[in-house]
This record gives sequence, structure tokens and C-alpha cells, in this order.
Amino acid sequence: MNFKLDRNGTALLIIDFQADVFDGGALQLVGTEAVLPQAKRVLAAAREIGLPVIHTQEVHRKEMVDFGRELDGSEPVHCLESWQGTDFHPQLYPRDGEYTIAKRRYSCFFGTDLEILLRGLKIDTLVVMGTMTNVCVHYTVAEAHQRDYYFYVIKDCCAGSDWEAHEAALKAMQYLQRNSLITSEMFMKTAIAPVQSV
Repeated sequence: MNFKLDRNGTALLIIDFQADVFDGGALQLVGTEAVLPQAKRVLAAAREIGLPVIHTQEVHRKEMVDFGRELDGSEPVHCLESWQGTDFHPQLYPRDGEYTIAKRRYSCFFGTDLEILLRGLKIDTLVVMGTMTNVCVHYTVAEAHQRDYYFYVIKDCCAGSDWEAHEAALKAMQYLQRNSLITSEMFMKTAIAPVQSV
């Protein structure tokens, strides 16, 4: 697949790259050690070419009144507002001029102003990386698809709850948009390519 990055109308959406994700917090994920250096390179490239960057952060009140059904499955209590590890990972921390969105649910669209932000930025395409592949990334991408956004998922910049779930989620996302799975290398090659004059 030849991935082409249209710098107009595209944003980088970074889903829940929070400190605890990479530092052994409540949620145990696979592949985070490999994801971190790749994600840093992608973020640096996006910044270099001036793509809008949107960071999301799952955060719950310390009273735990906003978890809903989230603890009915395999997940323990996580991402409480009072925990230091709920903050963004220091090596992927938002800069001035980048956008941050706090969310209470898996999808970055649910109960947030993400779509208002995307409309204001005139975005129709999302390049996505984050955690967890099989939960927050998958739910967000499925909702983006339902709202008629194009999306690309950087598969080596995502970490899931286990490898089987990670791979199944990637397959499900590719089912929605057949050319939607890319690698960090594909993104980097396109990001650093000179802009073609029209």
C-alpha cells in the first residue's frame, strides 16, 4: 500500500499515551516498550511538518462516580485524577499549540468536544496511535468511521491488552477502511517527503 499524507485536513490523534501506560500502572499492556520510541519519532515528525496534534487522556474522578460499566470487565480501577501516572507521558507531553482532551469513556468522541475541534480545524482525516488498540483506539476509530472521517492507524504505535486482542482489533479496523493500517516507517517516509507544488 502506498500511503500518501495530505497535510491539509489531517490531524495526528494520540490516544491515552499516559505515564502509567508505559510505567507499569494499573492497566497491563503488551508492546509498550517498542511503541514508545516509535511514537516519539512520529510525534516529532508531525510537529516538524506542522500537523495539528490532539492528545487524549482518560481520567476519572477520585470518587469513581464516572466509571459507569467500565469496571464490569477485565479492567481494574485506573486513570484516577489524583494519580500522578494519569498525566501524559513526559516523553510525549503536549506542547503549547497542541490540543488536549480529557475523556471519561473509551471513545474519544463520547462526551467530549473532539468533533467540534475537528470541525474548527477543518479536519477530515485522522492519523491515530495510542492505547489500548482493542478498546480506546478501536472504539474511537469505529466512531470516526461512522462520522465519515478517513482514518489511518499506525499499527506499531499501538499497544493492546494482549497480542491476540491487539491483532483482532487491527483486523476489525482494516475491515472498516481497507487501506487504514500503516506503519510508523510509512508515516515517516511520507512526512519527511518534500511538499509537491501544484
